[in-house]
Amino acid sequence: MENWLRAFGSYLDQGAAAASNTRVAYLRDVGEFAAFLSESRPGWDWPSVGENQVLAWLAQGLKTKKRSTMARKLMSLRKFFDFLLRQGAVAANPARLVRPPRQGRHLPARLSVDEAFHLVQGPAREQGKALSLAQRAAGLRDLAMLELLYSSGLRVSELTGLDTGHLRLDLGLVRVVSGKGGRERWVPVGRRAAEALENYLAARGELAGQGGPEEAALFLNQRGGRMTPRSVQRLVARFAGELSAGRSLSPHALRHAMATHLLEGGADLRSVQEMLGHKSLSTTQKYTHLTVDHLLKVYDQAHPRSREAGGEENK
Repeated sequence: MENWLRAFGSYLDQGAAAASNTRVAYLRDVGEFAAFLSESRPGWDWPSVGENQVLAWLAQGLKTKKRSTMARKLMSLRKFFDFLLRQGAVAANPARLVRPPRQGRHLPARLSVDEAFHLVQGPAREQGKALSLAQRAAGLRDLAMLELLYSSGLRVSELTGLDTGHLRLDLGLVRVVSGKGGRERWVPVGRRAAEALENYLAARGELAGQGGPEEAALFLNQRGGRMTPRSVQRLVARFAGELSAGRSLSPHALRHAMATHLLEGGADLRSVQEMLGHKSLSTTQKYTHLTVDHLLKVYDQAHPRSREAGGEENK
């Protein structure tokens, strides 16, 4: 057993040229599987391992570990048995016969319309203070970023990747380049977001510094460089603390809110899919679950037939 693990480690170093962290993870995961077998089947060897042993190991791991963690460990085991198969040490790869654990559906934190409005207007509430020109420009920039996140449902990387040439405010559109394959799409910009962007663009020169290499970037920091996703994350976290629940939110919460509120307002799923830049309609459909949950809650609270017996209608 130890000899094959060492050989696998050498293969990862040389033949597969795996990154150091990847190599460590693969060897750790396979070592855990070997330890599991040693406890349950003394005297085992790799050719004797079958699908049932892999399933038993997976089931035990899921008692204490996340599904995503065990799915990754199973991938490590598949790689190891692929290696043994090429070496002629086993006749088949039992890990390939086992499906990874199905990942639970992650439903994002829900923002109400009022909460979304309050969040994006956070920078506007600070504009009444005595500010320098650069501070005022930064406030207008922050307002424009938050309005655009909610208006157009951009990913934070898409937002910070925008250049000034990507805006067509005369048409109410923004050209978005997705980091996922470099795909492009045109997305509508709402009236409030367009106004915020126009106000920011009028003051943007206060942040442009000496016209450095990022002068084409739409959103600039106070040194004239391109804003980073981390800076936008801090901005959202700052104003999310003002919400009634004191939530911890990421910029993605505004993307979720945009999609959910559009669907609640009657938008069709295909249009929302195109605006969000999802390849698959099934990715967009998770927002319908949020919307249905909301509708059921409203129904239960408002419809007389959903109330418990003994209400006014039953008298």
